[in-house]
Amino acid sequence: MANSNLAQQALNNLVNQFARPMDFLRELVQNSIDAGSPRVEVWLQFTPPKPGQREGVLEIHVDDFGEGMDEKIIDEQLTRMFSSTKEDDLTKIGKFGIGFTSIFAINPEAVLLHTGRHGEYWELLFHADRSFDKVRVDKPVDGTRITLYKRMIEQDIEKFIRECRWILRYWCEHSNTPVTFWDRRGQQTDAVVDESDPFAAFAAPAAGAVSGPEAVTRDLDLEADLLVEVHEDTVSALVGYARQPRYGFYNGGLTLLNTRSAETLGEYADRLSHLSFKVKSDDLEHTLTRDNVIQDAHWHSVMRVVLRAARTLQERLLETLETTAQQKDDVRPWLRYLARDCKADPEVRQIEDLWGRVKLHDHNRAVVSLEAIDDQMSRSGAVLLDPGPGPLRAALEEQDFILLPDAAEVRELLREAPQDGLFVRNSRQITSADRIFVLPQLVSLDSLPNLERAMIKRCQALIHASTGSRIELKVGEYGGAEQAASEALALDGPADGALFLRPDRGRFRWPLFLVRRCLLLNRHHPFYQAQLIAFSEEQTLAAYGLASALLHEDGIHRQRLFNKMLDAAVQEILPR
Repeated sequence: MANSNLAQQALNNLVNQFARPMDFLRELVQNSIDAGSPRVEVWLQFTPPKPGQREGVLEIHVDDFGEGMDEKIIDEQLTRMFSSTKEDDLTKIGKFGIGFTSIFAINPEAVLLHTGRHGEYWELLFHADRSFDKVRVDKPVDGTRITLYKRMIEQDIEKFIRECRWILRYWCEHSNTPVTFWDRRGQQTDAVVDESDPFAAFAAPAAGAVSGPEAVTRDLDLEADLLVEVHEDTVSALVGYARQPRYGFYNGGLTLLNTRSAETLGEYADRLSHLSFKVKSDDLEHTLTRDNVIQDAHWHSVMRVVLRAARTLQERLLETLETTAQQKDDVRPWLRYLARDCKADPEVRQIEDLWGRVKLHDHNRAVVSLEAIDDQMSRSGAVLLDPGPGPLRAALEEQDFILLPDAAEVRELLREAPQDGLFVRNSRQITSADRIFVLPQLVSLDSLPNLERAMIKRCQALIHASTGSRIELKVGEYGGAEQAASEALALDGPADGALFLRPDRGRFRWPLFLVRRCLLLNRHHPFYQAQLIAFSEEQTLAAYGLASALLHEDGIHRQRLFNKMLDAAVQEILPR
């Protein structure tokens, strides 16, 4: 009795092993393929309820035209658990001898099976309690025909049929063996295709038929914006860039795994999770519960094929990016895919002339290279984003600055793409140009009040005394007193007083003995105004205070220069 209970429990576990009861269709199709059937036909028929009854009978048929079974196979494999001749044959997809038990997952009223082999033909009737009757019959059977009978109310039929279609398309979408699905409700069940022609099921339905068989299977395909196809030995793969990556593994075209979960990629997740791919190989195997692919030596070999395809795809992406940029089309989708490649692939910098081949559009849709952007960054200290229409943009354009549109894809690429050079880290500063440059209105010294003009001249004299004539002072209007309070005391710029740089302690500055600089004073800055008030009482000390603050603002901290300026101030104060 105990052994009987254990056997029943084991059978229950096999019946309910899959998350979806409708997965039994996959198991039956797989067994048909293993039997060498040139095609598999799945079709349904519904007998409406009789008067006074609520439920009709739905028939689910799975017909194949393979080897069929004789009595020995029926007794030793079909009706005995855990018995299989597939154990060491990788050409057989299912290897656990458990597929047939899955028919009971939808709780059918009965299952009728017809099969034949070696001139003997059999009929088996399985009951709801999983017992069965076996009878030898005279009528010839080509292959194996399985029919499940399930009571069902008519309102539930449509949902059931949708599930059938979905399951078949999920598991059999790329099967090497053609699979069809046919909803024959309202049609005569004897209006079947010519069984002598294994491909007749794919012909157009006969005239007058309500519908015909639907082809479930199709060639290997992949939803992707850009893809490559590779074939190496027994492996076929499609690898591409898609907005939502998905990973598919197939044996004989039957689905082993089709998922968005990167966890199933194991050690290859970092390199491949941003890509979509489908790969077919007869060497791949699924786990017992069909929820993953066995990650053995065959799996690693297949994944290396995918990695090589990914590198080919990367080359295709660079070609596409360059062509798209030259044609003035939108490059942003390709920039995002390239950014993800750069993040995932540590060897991306080995691509020849990578920085010259990566093309973007500037704010005027002119084509610029990543190499040119990085070259400008080395001079300006940042990658410059378009500040928008106005005098500043015009001034930057006049000096041929590269201004990029502020797009998420652009930022993502600049963050992830490596910088050229062996020891350069990814540290691009990306900012709007108006946070680096400013274009205030220059104020002529002659237009200033006498006291203010005198303070500027005295301050200039002290700075010249310490730095020579390397720093020139100019005065700027920053938009009035209220706006000027939020600006710096002075800005650094060229001697001709054009574009001025906002203060940045981290920016590289050429030494004073190599280049002249211009400091543009903010005449409405609170400190400037305070020194102007002090200048009316003590001119030299006020000018010295302003000059010291300006040198400090410009990043000059050498005590020797401050001492020289102090000496000059003292000489002015001491009586002659």
